[in-house]
Amino acid sequence: MAEQNISIFCNLNFVKSAVFFSDLQELSIRLKTVSDYYFNFITKLELLPDQVLKKEYIGHYDNLYIKGHEPTVAHIMQNVNQKKTYNNEVLPIHLRYTDPLKMHLVVGIARPEDRRNGYLHAIDLCLPKDLIRNVPANVLYVKDILDSYTTGQKQTVKDFVESKGYNYSHFQRDCKICFGDAFYSFRLKMNMMNAVGDIIFTDLSLKEIAFKNNFLDYANMYKAFVRHEVSLTCIPRLANL
Repeated sequence: MAEQNISIFCNLNFVKSAVFFSDLQELSIRLKTVSDYYFNFITKLELLPDQVLKKEYIGHYDNLYIKGHEPTVAHIMQNVNQKKTYNNEVLPIHLRYTDPLKMHLVVGIARPEDRRNGYLHAIDLCLPKDLIRNVPANVLYVKDILDSYTTGQKQTVKDFVESKGYNYSHFQRDCKICFGDAFYSFRLKMNMMNAVGDIIFTDLSLKEIAFKNNFLDYANMYKAFVRHEVSLTCIPRLANL
C-alpha cells in the first residue's frame, strides 16, 4: 500500500506543477500532511505498536550527507541512483531494510539533479525486531479466506469457511494469531484503509468511495470511522489540487 500510494502521489497534478515552478517546499508540506495523517490513522486502528518510531529526512542530499551519513539516507541514495531519471521528474521512494536492532520501511520523494545532488523528503518507520513474531504456516490460509470472501456473497463467513473444509472455531482462533484481530474487525480496518487512500488520491465522492470499498452505504462507512474516532472531514484530499 505504501509503495502504491507514494507512486500515485508523485503523479498528481499539483506535484508536476510544483516541480515545474521549483516549489519543492510545497511538495514537502503536502507529503508531510499525508504521512502524518496515515501514521495517526493506522495508530488509531491499532495496526502499529507504540514502539514504532517515525523519523523524517528533508533537504538537499549534500546537506544530509554532511550531517552524518545516516544509514537510511545511504540506502535511499542507492535506491535513487538505480533509477533512470528524466527532466523535472520526482521519483517515489519505497524501500525496506534491516539493521541489527530494527526493521525500516522508508517512503518519500526525491528530485535528483545528478548522482550527488538533489532534493529529498523521506519518512522512515522503524520497528524493533524483538516485536516481530513469526506466523505459523498452518494459519496462513486465513489470508486466502480474507482475499476470496466478498461482501456480495450469499454465504455467511461461517458457511464460506466451512465450505472450504475448515472448522469455524479454529478459523476464528487462527485469525487472532495471523491478524492479531477478529476476521470482521480486521477486514473492516482494511476497507477503511483502502477508503482513506481513495479519499486522499482520487476525486471520487464519499458515496462512491463507500460502495467501492465494500461498505453498505456512506452512512455505514461514516459510522465505521466514528467508531475508531476518525473524522472523514479531516482526511486530506489531494486529487483536485
